[in-house]
Amino acid sequence: MSINYIDALERLLLLDEEMMNRRYEIFRHVQGERRVFYSEKLQRWIFTQYSDVREALRDARLSSEQLPSVLKQLPAEIRDTLDTDNPLLRQANKIMMSRDDPDHARLRLLVNKAFTPRMIEHQRPLITRLTHDLLDQMGQQEQPDFIRDLAIPLPIMVIAALIGIPYESLGQIKQWSDAGADFLGKPTDTLEVFFRMAGAAMEFNAFIHPHLEERRRQPKDDLLSAFIAAESQGDKLTEDELIANIYLLLAAGNETTTNLLGNGLYALLKHPDQLELLRQRPALADTAVEEILRYESPSQITGRHTKRELEIAGQQIGADQSIMLLLGMANRDPQVFTDPDRFDITRKDNKHIAFGLGPHYCLGAPLARLEAQVILPMVLERFPAIHLTDSQIHWRKNPTFLGPENLPVALS
Repeated sequence: MSINYIDALERLLLLDEEMMNRRYEIFRHVQGERRVFYSEKLQRWIFTQYSDVREALRDARLSSEQLPSVLKQLPAEIRDTLDTDNPLLRQANKIMMSRDDPDHARLRLLVNKAFTPRMIEHQRPLITRLTHDLLDQMGQQEQPDFIRDLAIPLPIMVIAALIGIPYESLGQIKQWSDAGADFLGKPTDTLEVFFRMAGAAMEFNAFIHPHLEERRRQPKDDLLSAFIAAESQGDKLTEDELIANIYLLLAAGNETTTNLLGNGLYALLKHPDQLELLRQRPALADTAVEEILRYESPSQITGRHTKRELEIAGQQIGADQSIMLLLGMANRDPQVFTDPDRFDITRKDNKHIAFGLGPHYCLGAPLARLEAQVILPMVLERFPAIHLTDSQIHWRKNPTFLGPENLPVALS
């Protein structure tokens, strides 16, 4: 039976589970058929090829200020009754990924003064210790699940320690992180997702304000204190900018790292030759993580918006149009990657764009990389006979963030 692959891609992006399980078959066909096209179902332009996605990520004419387009999708009666003082409405346009230059450059400069490579590298001993502890606990489970037992809790624990939030709040952090990931990643579920996010924003603001006030009185060696202290020529982050970008680190950081870990172990378990190679040569962890990022990109999509009519990727695109850049498909482009559907942890010259490119390159990429580089070799060393116990994996119902909901394993 023949299949309309453009329709299949639209169904995939609308979270059809059958199509989600045929993701890379669909990618291969669509990429060969349609470089760029407009989807009436999604009300978006779709970019499928590496060169066009890369160009769009670097194109300053395209806007990252997408909140207006999200709000536009809400029914008029909802828009008209929104509380203008809701923290979400004040703060969603304060996160770096939702701003254009010069506002984006200003925020990035200030946040980079706090979230430094040195601060990230200092988390290595913590990541190692937490991984040991969680692997001990996973080894005692009657039915271990890598996602539940390690890939979800560890990134939350790391980011909580980095920011300076007590571990007893981890359950709340997970709920807020999930709400944020859905808000950032589910353009087709706007109304339900919006109200969940609005509630989470109110709760998070009430939670974080006392911590910020405490750090102002008594700074500590953590990211909250560093954010408060960050300064450039007398300029500092406002209260809303502080809260918005801390929330961004919680939501996008947790989601991306959980999915990177889950996708990574799943890919290794499905390719036992590569798993054995990494187990025997843990020094390959760096290139292995880069291949995981390319092969099963944890962030599959990013978006842009046109503020005026322009020509890009051979298309004339009007003003006020939304563009969907398929990062995961671009990372499987045969014009760029030799044998793109082969998982090869020794792959050279791996120019994937899993973390984006240009001014909006993912701020949390170094931390996600570090966690995966430390954790995956430790798992294989600790449990050399680890294997899947269920061949049917269910993927998260989110078109932007790709990762397994569960990963049941046997350890011996």
